[in-house]
Amino acid sequence: MNNNPGFFSFLKGYPVPAGQSTLISKIRLTILMLIAMLVVNTLVAGLQMMLFRWGITEPIRSSGVIPEYMKDMPRYRIVLEIVLLAPLLEETAFRGILQNNERWFRIALVSLAYLIICRIFGPNFYELSWATIGILCAASLLLFIRKKYTAKIIDAKNRTPFRLILIWLSAIAFGFWHYYNFDFSRAGMITVAVSLMSFAINGLLFSYVAVKNGLSWSILLHVANNAWPMVLWF
Repeated sequence: MNNNPGFFSFLKGYPVPAGQSTLISKIRLTILMLIAMLVVNTLVAGLQMMLFRWGITEPIRSSGVIPEYMKDMPRYRIVLEIVLLAPLLEETAFRGILQNNERWFRIALVSLAYLIICRIFGPNFYELSWATIGILCAASLLLFIRKKYTAKIIDAKNRTPFRLILIWLSAIAFGFWHYYNFDFSRAGMITVAVSLMSFAINGLLFSYVAVKNGLSWSILLHVANNAWPMVLWF
């Protein structure tokens, strides 16, 4: 077994030693992954255009850089939600479950439950309201799961088959989390899959950074990935 696996070995489920990188190597990996995400987004956009021209996929409407409901908001709120809150919530939810640190794992359960409940019942998870406060309080009960149970879950997910499944499942779930960024009302399965492909692939890149360098670095990477389109928009 590779004792220091790279990204592609990580995708096969090999364990990645955490916390062994220097600050410079962490910064280098973060920049490299940011460039990789730009390449992924460009290639997938090109694939979407080709498939549409060949009549394989249908035209869809995207919310673009700024969702419709945000366009009347003050700019500071748009930046707060897209550049700060979205990376924080999404990384703790989708990459936090990959962490062996028990505190991060518990926070991941809370974030994931909060996002799912908000999605089901409709409140904007970025806004502070009585509904979101109530949902957050309910989700926070997961913090009180007994330590012996969380320890068993963490131990189980570190076994190769479960680790492999969780890596890919979290990335695919991250892709589908962005389903409502598009209007798929008249789209087929191929159109949906191709439209969400870049999010899922980027989810794998986020996961590698989170496992290798720590969750704070994947949050930083996510902030940077969401920030640069905002610079162009402003």
